[in-house]
Amino acid sequence: MSMVYKFSKYIGLAVILNMLFGCGIYSFKGALPPHAKSIAIPLFDDRTSYPEIRENMTNGVIDAFISDNTLAVVDEGQADLVLYGTIQSIRQSAAVVKSGEQTTEAKLVIIVKLKVEDRVLNKTMVDKTIEEYSFLDENAGLAERDQAIGEIVDLLIDQIFNATLASW
Repeated sequence: MSMVYKFSKYIGLAVILNMLFGCGIYSFKGALPPHAKSIAIPLFDDRTSYPEIRENMTNGVIDAFISDNTLAVVDEGQADLVLYGTIQSIRQSAAVVKSGEQTTEAKLVIIVKLKVEDRVLNKTMVDKTIEEYSFLDENAGLAERDQAIGEIVDLLIDQIFNATLASW
């Protein structure tokens, strides 16, 4: 066997091993302070009066933390961290305007205020406003609007989860 063949064989093996063992499931667990073992997620405040949005968002965030299993979801009195959310607004505005100023598409935006308090250190760890949006037909009915809001809520749940775990 030639030296080049042996060398390329070992390089190939090293690349394969690196791919197998170097790529694992990513976890934010290392980003959390060592004392953070649990989180409480009280019902989000809602300034929009949109039916069931606060329950859907709160339950979605709770489900995300339960599925991830990095932090135990507990009652507020027992939690190391407490995540507070306020749904600030749901806005719809014209997004695409054709000639003659006729609107064809609308942009639906939901804005949420997120605050995470560390009860052990007695300080605020996350305090930010996040937003997500979706486009829909300007003449969309309630069913299409509800579907767009559901999609936006799912995007916000991901953002809230990631912002909470990655902000340490």
